[in-house]
Amino acid sequence: MLIANVSPRTGGKTTNSGWFAHALVEAQRDYKPVGFDADHSQQFHAWSETGDFPFEVKPAASAKFHTEHVVPAEMIGIVDCGHTENHPDITNSVLRVADLVILHMAPTKADFDRIIDPPDKTKIGDIIAMSAALRSDRTPPPTWVLLNRTVSGASSTGLYRDMMEDEGWNVLTTVIPRSEALAQSVSYPISGASKGPFGSLVTELEDRGLLK
Repeated sequence: MLIANVSPRTGGKTTNSGWFAHALVEAQRDYKPVGFDADHSQQFHAWSETGDFPFEVKPAASAKFHTEHVVPAEMIGIVDCGHTENHPDITNSVLRVADLVILHMAPTKADFDRIIDPPDKTKIGDIIAMSAALRSDRTPPPTWVLLNRTVSGASSTGLYRDMMEDEGWNVLTTVIPRSEALAQSVSYPISGASKGPFGSLVTELEDRGLLK
């Protein structure tokens, strides 16, 4: 299985990719993740080395991702895609073989506009829809929005959940809170990922039948 983590410029997907993959490792089911860093910054790959990850993260910032990388049947690939509006060629390649897309966004006007009405880029929704023509089943991959950097009790979470649903997007119930611990975790080891929101994310994906 291959999960593509995509986002507008400020989505926080690299941090989420690391924590989500660790939550899979810690889950009760015998998940075996492998990471792919499809961002030219290579931060996910570098973090896997400095943070001593218990799984491999492969450099994969290539528009030929779909021909260069294969995920074994018993594993779950976690792809940290480059910012979609800036690197559509890489995202297009990943979407050709993705089994699930998670769109990471903060509940802000800036992220909403970058997704729904970018001033001079192709909409992320259109990029996902157009991938159908290049996929073996001729349908776009299932896509769910993950609200990130949310503030407890803030009205923005519910507001942007409703706005994204009104735009036709599926939105996960799980949210990732704004957290200094998460924000400062890049480059360091991760532990206890399954006990927080990323454990809840794994559970929700299981309950929805989105994890194979």
